[in-house]
Amino acid sequence: MKKEWEKQIDSLLEAYHPEMIEKLRELIRIKSVYGPAEENAPFGVGPRQAFDFAMRLGEEKEFECVNFDYRAGEINFGQGEEAAGVISHMDVVPEGDGWTHDPYGGEIEDGVIYGRGAVDDKGCFIAAFYACLALKESGVPLKRQIKHIIGTNEELGDFPCICYYKDHVEKMPVCGIVPDARFPAVFAEKGFLNFSFVKNLSVEETDSRLPVLTHFTGGEALNVVMPKAEAVFEGSAEQLGKIRRAAESLLENSGFSLSETGNRLTLTIEGKSAHASSPEIGVNAGALMLQVLRDIDFYPESLCRSLHRLAEQIAFDTDGSGLGISFEDASGALTNNLGIIRLDENSFSAGMNIRYPVSQQVEELEKKLGKAAEDAGCECQILMRNPHFYVDPDGSLIKRLVKIYQEMTGDAESKPIAHGSGSYARILENFIPYGPSIPGEELCFHKQDEHISCERLLMLSRIYARALYVMATEDLVEESK
Repeated sequence: MKKEWEKQIDSLLEAYHPEMIEKLRELIRIKSVYGPAEENAPFGVGPRQAFDFAMRLGEEKEFECVNFDYRAGEINFGQGEEAAGVISHMDVVPEGDGWTHDPYGGEIEDGVIYGRGAVDDKGCFIAAFYACLALKESGVPLKRQIKHIIGTNEELGDFPCICYYKDHVEKMPVCGIVPDARFPAVFAEKGFLNFSFVKNLSVEETDSRLPVLTHFTGGEALNVVMPKAEAVFEGSAEQLGKIRRAAESLLENSGFSLSETGNRLTLTIEGKSAHASSPEIGVNAGALMLQVLRDIDFYPESLCRSLHRLAEQIAFDTDGSGLGISFEDASGALTNNLGIIRLDENSFSAGMNIRYPVSQQVEELEKKLGKAAEDAGCECQILMRNPHFYVDPDGSLIKRLVKIYQEMTGDAESKPIAHGSGSYARILENFIPYGPSIPGEELCFHKQDEHISCERLLMLSRIYARALYVMATEDLVEESK
């Protein structure tokens, strides 16, 4: 891009910066968590409201907007037989507990915007949208149309909205970026496997020898490290006292509370949420609860045996070692996250999310999970499969994107990476995951107090404007395949 064009685009973005901040705050205030389907809201009211916000913003700025039955949309400008693209998603994971800021308030403190989606992916949408707007208003010559694709269901992992879009769009972009990952660029994303260990419970006779576990629950999403878990026991004062002492001994350095009323004891454990792609940086409250339960005998006895074994399998590692599935290659090591636990009078289930390396054979992985479930007296139910993403890290497109990042940040050392996060790139040909997280910083995706600085928002928009310009003017596609 010529220097005069760069200056004009940067000037436009600087002028739009206050508006960018306010629009992001407005968008964060929409609680766009997946919900029950309603008319013209296939993934719930919240995602539909956020989708409407995006499309309305596009119309206000005089883009061409296309609605694919409220599942996906396009915000387009320019002409050309081919198109370059950028893709964003409007849905967010549930907020969970432990925030110090309103998760849907869009609060600003010390130049930082807080809220669920501030980074993943509403902040990225705003940065990319205004990058497109600056390119459009600058009049910079392009040979490809630019399409900003909007998805409404990404966080559940199987991307039905974009599958629908691919089936109905007339002109797919020949290349694009997915601002939902890390810089300088991502060349591989591990495969996903969502599964649950399920145990059906039969009626068992109890007596006074042991306490009864009546309640065990935690988590709201498989792709979030469980931030809170709760278990309820009923028993004698002596039995509840043993449970109390076991919890206090094991959890002395963890956040927990004990509440006793009559013959009932409630144990609540507070963890630290994190993205399931890096569960090791979080504190899994469900895993801690299983560690406590492993040291206690209780009714139902069949559940007690299963949870004791399950604790050994999943409560002490995040790399699958306890399940016998650990594996590592150039794309990284397998990770396993315990995301949801539910116990009622009829059944127990523990839902998990695996991110497996690109060379690991998923059929063999599933066989090992089935064996581990059987060993714990459970059944393994596969909930979702999503294959890995991989491109040549030396391909022309990814190298060109890395160069833009290096020029804009001065970071000449960082190289394309592989990681365990998942993006729309795995179902879109020639789309590269590209930012927003920079090397060396801890991801705040899916965490409490998710945030983005106002300055980072502007920097991202400047980077994405240059990336979109390059993809809309240079011939990189054939060489990058």
